Amino acid sequence: MIREGIWSIKNFSSEALKKYDLFWIGEIHGIRENYKAYKTILPYLAKNGFRNILWEMPSDFSEKSNYTRDGRINPFSIKFLSWLKKQIEAGKIDNLTFFGNIMPISSDAKLFNYEKEMASEIIELVRNSKSVIISGNYHMMNLASKGGGEKSAADFIKEKSNLRILKMYLEYSKGTFYNFGCKKLAEQFTNEKGGLEFGKITRQNDLLSFKMGKVNAVFKNPATG
Repeated sequence: MIREGIWSIKNFSSEALKKYDLFWIGEIHGIRENYKAYKTILPYLAKNGFRNILWEMPSDFSEKSNYTRDGRINPFSIKFLSWLKKQIEAGKIDNLTFFGNIMPISSDAKLFNYEKEMASEIIELVRNSKSVIISGNYHMMNLASKGGGEKSAADFIKEKSNLRILKMYLEYSKGTFYNFGCKKLAEQFTNEKGGLEFGKITRQNDLLSFKMGKVNAVFKNPATG
C-alpha cells in the first residue's frame, strides 16, 4: 500500500496500480523536459500492464510535421515520437493513438462541448485496455467540484463510465514554456527537502505530482535570440 510521502515511480507496485484503468498525465504544453519525464514513467507503467498510450496530438503528427504554435509539436516531441515507435517495435508498448481531433459539429461554439466529446473519444479508444493518457493538464482537472458548470474530459469520463483514473500532474518549480510565444512560469514554492529534484513524486489520494524542477521552453524566444 502506498502512503502519502515522497517517492519515485518505482515505488508504485503492481498491487498499487492494478486497481486503476487509466493513468492520466497532465502537462503544460511546450516544455522540453516533459519528454524526459515520459521516458522515465512509461517503461515502468508498461511493465505493470499500462501498454496502450493515448496522446493528445494532431492525427497527422509525424517526424515530418511542422512545428505548432501551441508548442505540442517541436523538436523534442518529434524525438519522443521516434522513441515511442521503437518501444512498440521492441514489444514493450502495444499501441500509440493520437486523440483530441474531434471538430465541432456546429459553427456555434456554445453548442459544442469539446471536453465531453474528448471524454467519449477516450472511452471508445480505451475499451478494456489499461491505458496511459498524455494531455494538457486542463483536460484532467476536477473542474466539476469547483461549480460554475464547467467540466473537464476527466469529469465526463467519471460520469459516463466506470473507468478508474489515477492522475499525475507534471509539477514545474520554475522556468519557461512555449504556447503561442515563449512565456515564463509562475515560480512555485519549494522546501529544503529537494522539492526541485526531478522525478520525485507526491501523492494525495488519486492525485500525484511528478516534480520537474526548473524547465525550459521548447523554442527560444525570438525577441531574445
